[in-house]
Amino acid sequence: MRQKVGLALAIAKQARALLLDEPTSGLDPQASAEFHALIVRQRDAGAAVLMVTHDLFRAREVGNRIGLMREGKLRRMIDAADITASDLERLYLEEMGRALA
Repeated sequence: MRQKVGLALAIAKQARALLLDEPTSGLDPQASAEFHALIVRQRDAGAAVLMVTHDLFRAREVGNRIGLMREGKLRRMIDAADITASDLERLYLEEMGRALA
């Protein structure tokens, strides 16, 4: 609920940047899709969006660039337009697999 209120305030104030931490966590698929559409509208209206998420597919749809982090360090930076969803998933699993080895 707190994130929804924060997002509503940001939209009302026409914020130039949105900083989101796992914004779809706990949302059902319908609410997640609605939230995604809202973020895309804000992005298309010129707002910068920095979103921390484990949802690789939404990250690819919303973002221009995707960073893969592990242990607080940026390990890879990928242009979203240059990678398929399945390749992004593979790279993510590769990177996270290294942490387990």
